[in-house]
Amino acid sequence: MRSTLPRRFGLAVAHPGHELRLARWIELQRPTVFVLTSGSRSGEDRARVEASRGLLNFLGARPGGLFGDYLDREVYGWIMAGDIRRFQDLAHELAERIVEARLDAIITDAWQHYNVVHDVWHLVTRAAVACASRRAGRRLDCLDYAVVPASMAGRALGEVQHAIALTAGELRRKLELAAAFPAIAGDLQEVLAAGGEAFVATEALHRLRPMAELLPRPGETPAYERFGERRVSAGLYGSVLRWGHAAPIAGALIGMLAEWELAA
Repeated sequence: MRSTLPRRFGLAVAHPGHELRLARWIELQRPTVFVLTSGSRSGEDRARVEASRGLLNFLGARPGGLFGDYLDREVYGWIMAGDIRRFQDLAHELAERIVEARLDAIITDAWQHYNVVHDVWHLVTRAAVACASRRAGRRLDCLDYAVVPASMAGRALGEVQHAIALTAGELRRKLELAAAFPAIAGDLQEVLAAGGEAFVATEALHRLRPMAELLPRPGETPAYERFGERRVSAGLYGSVLRWGHAAPIAGALIGMLAEWELAA
C-alpha cells in the first residue's frame, strides 16, 4: 500500500542503528533524524552514535538537534525512578526541534513491548508531535515502523500507510551498507536472525494504534520484564525494570497528546 506523503520528514529513534531498518526510505526522503541515546551505557564509547551520523550523512539525511545526547543508563534510571518531568521535558525539547525544522511528519519507533525505552520514546514522540502541532498552528502527522519483527514483539502495528518493497539489488545494498558501519551493524543482524531477510526487505510506515490498544493488559508481562528477570538471575542486573516503573510516565505523556489525538 502506498500513499502520498508530506514533504518534510523527521525520524525519531531511541537508539543508534534503528535507522538501518529504513535505509532506503531515508535515502529517498532525506529526513531530519533525532536519536535519543548514544547507544552507550558508560558514555565512554560514542562509536554507535557516530556510526549513525556517518550513515545518515552518506544517505543524505540531516542529524537533528537532539542526537545521542543521553546515555542508555540515564534513560533507564529515569524510568526506574518514575521521573515524569524528565520525559515531559524531552517531549517539549523534541517539539521545539520539530517546529524549528518546519517538519510535516515524524516517524518513530513502534510500541512493541520488546524494549521499554523504545515504547516510552514512542510515546514521547507522539506527545512531542502534539505539542509541535499546537505551536505550529497546524496538524503534523506521526507514523511508526517496526523496530523488531512480529516474532519478537508483543503488539501488532497499525494499518500500513506507506511501504517500499526493496528490489534484490536494493536489499543487497542495504545489507552491505550495514556492514560498512560495524558499530551499528549488529542492530540489523539481531532482527535478521529473528525475522529473516523478509523483515528488512520491506520498509513500511504505519498509522498509530490508539494507546488504549498498546498498553499492557492486566497480568501481561512485556518481553523486557522477562529479559530483565533472566539478567537478574544471572547476576548481571541488580533489579528488573518493569512496566510499573514506566506506567506513571506513560500516563503523563498520554495526557499531553490526548486532545491532539481526539481531534484527528
